[in-house]
Amino acid sequence: MLASEKSKKDRKTRAKIVTLLMVILSLMLLAKLYVLQIRSSEKYSLMSDKNRIRLSPVLPKRGRIITSDGKIVAGSVHRYKLVMDYCSDKTFGEDLNLLDMCLKLSDPEKQRIIEARSRARPHMSFVIKEGLSWEEYASVSMNLFKFNNLSLETVYVRNYTMPLEFSHVIGYTGKSDDAIQILTGKNGVEAFLNDQLIGTIGSLQTEVNALAKKMRITDFVEPENGADMVLTLDSEIQKYVYDLISEEKAGACVVLDILNGEIVAMASVPGFDANLVSNKMTPRQWKSIVADQLFPLINRAAVCVYPPGSVFKIVVAFAALSEGVIAPGDRISCFGGVKQDDRVFHCWNRNGHGSLDVCGALSWSCDCFFFEVARRLGIEKIVKYAKKFGFGSKIGIELPNEGAGLLPTKSWKFLRYGTIWKPYETMIVGIGQGALLSTLLQTAVMIGKIYTSDYNFTPTMIKGKKKEWAAAPIDPKPLETIKKALRQVCLCGTASRSCNADYGISGKTGSSQVRKIKTEEAGVSQKKFDWKFRDHAFFVGCAPHNAPRYVVAVLIEHGGGGGAVAAPIARKVFDKLMESQR
Repeated sequence: MLASEKSKKDRKTRAKIVTLLMVILSLMLLAKLYVLQIRSSEKYSLMSDKNRIRLSPVLPKRGRIITSDGKIVAGSVHRYKLVMDYCSDKTFGEDLNLLDMCLKLSDPEKQRIIEARSRARPHMSFVIKEGLSWEEYASVSMNLFKFNNLSLETVYVRNYTMPLEFSHVIGYTGKSDDAIQILTGKNGVEAFLNDQLIGTIGSLQTEVNALAKKMRITDFVEPENGADMVLTLDSEIQKYVYDLISEEKAGACVVLDILNGEIVAMASVPGFDANLVSNKMTPRQWKSIVADQLFPLINRAAVCVYPPGSVFKIVVAFAALSEGVIAPGDRISCFGGVKQDDRVFHCWNRNGHGSLDVCGALSWSCDCFFFEVARRLGIEKIVKYAKKFGFGSKIGIELPNEGAGLLPTKSWKFLRYGTIWKPYETMIVGIGQGALLSTLLQTAVMIGKIYTSDYNFTPTMIKGKKKEWAAAPIDPKPLETIKKALRQVCLCGTASRSCNADYGISGKTGSSQVRKIKTEEAGVSQKKFDWKFRDHAFFVGCAPHNAPRYVVAVLIEHGGGGGAVAAPIARKVFDKLMESQR
């Protein structure tokens, strides 16, 4: 009896223990379910979506670049690429074999695809092939339903219709460095206006199964294409100018319409193939461009800086007239050289020009006249007026990396070299040499300021862009003398052989030395020197005389004399411009 009661009591105790354990386990299960279902629901929902949902960028079509005469010089054309989703080895092998049947893949191509897959992260797609031909696209698309994880995608590539002529103005594009790899401007207008051209990226959301195979599209946000941009440049004039300058080894030309501040043409030679640089290039092709001694990637019109040579005498003459250092009728004698600081500085005409006024000095580009005028002015006043005419700072054109040039001063030399400024250095700057540097665009803008009588004249390359500056009138009295002198240059001066046109051209020639000329080399033809030792040739001018409208600035690198080389090219450009007006 006692044993039976004890056994019964033990059973009740064990039942209570089991019941207690079941309650504890149930509570633990409920707690875990609470954590999973409520506390961590958002976390696991996101993890589920990450495995189930694929979000892919949809790239927009980059905006077009159009010239003022309506030619599309930069556009986007679509190409097809094959993309494979990451999958099992078995599925990958099946798709690769089927792809081989469609495209007849070579062994290196197969190996490249295998390597691309090995580099891809799990659950991520990777590119099989870009730029499919029409035949390849047709073959794959007809059999696309047979593939497990292969898809065809449309991509846009940049296409330039005038890849050489506009290479430095428009620039080129490349893929961004991030995973999206959208086309981004790398130079030229493409880079400067990238925010307007690039557009807005869209997205494609798809649902996949456990094998990462796409099941359905769950969401689609359409991309917003980039805006079209219209330039002020004229494609016909641009091509004409580029072809003219291309007859020389290297050079540049800028054409401005001063009535509205528009740049009509801006060409730099040699150019580069923008299509080649924008799209996939081989390392050998890139190396050949970079190693080219003529530096085809550099914009000689707006980025490169040169001593402006005798073109700068316009600024010195205007400064002297404005400051009362000389009057229009004052004469200075040139005997072929000037002595300063125990050195003799020669005029380009070693026999001398005799007695000249400012118009005659500009007309014949007399160095001795401007040695003396610069000495009277001093470097500070020369720099003061040079700044007013746009030298020493960027013009603000719609291009990245525009050159600012250099206006040397006493403080600049002391900070740079730790030495004092010498009087002869002012004389050298007075003829556009020495440490003085400018871009060809700056010389064109100088002429634009003169013939608009506005210090704040600023050009643009964007069609319809309104002038954003307040007029700053130039003193008409010295300006009248300068204009008279520039007309005389083309009638009976250094440019008279090529620029004495019926419609009337006014301008200034210039030759910029690249090295010190030895005494025995004086008067020797530039053609007898090696190309790299010849002077740079300049011409800047405006036409027609009675109603000034177009400014043309020409630089021929190591061309020799400005009157002999640059001026004849400028005349041809003016003739083309006058012809297009009719």
